[in-house]
Amino acid sequence: MTRIHKLMLSVHLVFTILTCTVPVPAAASPPPPADGIEWAKVHEITLRGIDKFYRLDNEAALRHFDSVAVMAPGDPRGHFFRSMVHFSLYALDRDHRYFELFMKESDTVVDVCERLLDKNEQDANAKFYLGGIYGYRGMAWQTEGSLIKAVKEGREGYSLLEEAVEERPDLYDAQMGFGLFRYLVAKAPRSFHWMLKLMGITPDLDGGLRMLKAAAERGTYTRNEAQLYLAQFLFNEQRHSEAFEQLDRLVARYPENTLFLILRASWLQRTGKPEDALTDALNAVERNRAHPLRYVEDLACNTLGSLYFARNEFSTARSYYARYVDSLKGPERVWNWTWYRIGVSHELAGDRAGAKTFYARVRTSSDPMRPMDAYYYRRAREQLARPIAACEASLLRATNDANSKLHDRALAHFQSALDSAHGDVELSSRALLGLMQMQYELKRYEDVIATSARLFRLSPERELWTLPHGYHKLGQAYARLGRVAEARTAFAQVEEFDDYDFQDQLEGRVAADLKDLSSR
Repeated sequence: MTRIHKLMLSVHLVFTILTCTVPVPAAASPPPPADGIEWAKVHEITLRGIDKFYRLDNEAALRHFDSVAVMAPGDPRGHFFRSMVHFSLYALDRDHRYFELFMKESDTVVDVCERLLDKNEQDANAKFYLGGIYGYRGMAWQTEGSLIKAVKEGREGYSLLEEAVEERPDLYDAQMGFGLFRYLVAKAPRSFHWMLKLMGITPDLDGGLRMLKAAAERGTYTRNEAQLYLAQFLFNEQRHSEAFEQLDRLVARYPENTLFLILRASWLQRTGKPEDALTDALNAVERNRAHPLRYVEDLACNTLGSLYFARNEFSTARSYYARYVDSLKGPERVWNWTWYRIGVSHELAGDRAGAKTFYARVRTSSDPMRPMDAYYYRRAREQLARPIAACEASLLRATNDANSKLHDRALAHFQSALDSAHGDVELSSRALLGLMQMQYELKRYEDVIATSARLFRLSPERELWTLPHGYHKLGQAYARLGRVAEARTAFAQVEEFDDYDFQDQLEGRVAADLKDLSSR
């Protein structure tokens, strides 16, 4: 799912991991009692405000956080959470007015926290709030295109969170923020780990998950947030049943939160449950009618467009995408693969002229954390130059069926694509790799080996990426057959290629497969 949850990261390369998500506030445990302030009431109203926020009632949430700020003006909580509401609206709505409100309110949070640290430099709660607000400020500056400010404030946030966890290991809300950092930097491309090391940031995927789990179970204000992050990361790690278990609890706890429904719809589609996915997405649209939120409508229509696209129902996809595009306030924030799919939906629904207007919106990209943008920029330029041919249409349908776990149908489409490629090396290489992938999913490992020989006889230039990906799939097939030495040889061949699409992701998968082989 895209744009449902976004939080503080320390460098641009790590920031962009979550650019398709939307943040939810973080906080630390209540401070010790102080004269003249009803801390129990402050705590209770803060929790109520967070509950309203998760029910997408932002106005009620702001009223609660304002009350907290009045009751305890020298405590970060009210100020922090108020700023987070505006940060979330900025991330969702792309309205610069919310950016300005967030930055102004975050200045107040910084002032309050620094006063607390002047009194007690070991105040872990103050360090957590300060680290959190610097992280969010870094995220906001990155979105605004100010990389230097993003790096500076994100790095400061990471250091403060690290200190808070060291001083108070039982501060589970702080573990949420620090665990989030540790997991996300572990997912950065390996080629950038040296930079993270120089900045003192330690990748730790398993440790990050453990800290998130602890916060989800024992955090004070961050339980929901930690649970959502934990669900998303478990899903990324292919631990789907655990991920759904976490997300289902949030859906049940907050039925008004249509964003959770949209996220679950995306996951259901990706795990081969398209009908359930469609039900959730349509329910999100229906529930949003009671109290309409434009950004929910945007996300739901974008998701429905994607769902119908994945079903190869391009006319219906086009209609939902049209609703999405009509309401966009920040089209420059749309990822290239979305513009490309909108264009394809128009073209395969018979509107070539409309398709070209969307292909033309795809922008050049060299961002290593967004390899899909570079790939779909190239693909869109190709489709601008010529209409979608029969082979390309079959490849599109095959890929959609493969992503929907309809492996037999995908296999037939890939074969059709190969038959209609008429010897074109670039198209044939994509079709043959698709055949290998579907044969692997269908446990036809000997067929994978046979098809790989046909792929490796080709010498594609634009689609060079198909060859290293083919060697990876061949290695996986050998591993499934228990032919470990041949699997290692195939995996080693991946290293012979360089400067191709999706290189970092593939090298990471190869490393994981080699590690698995070593444990046998």
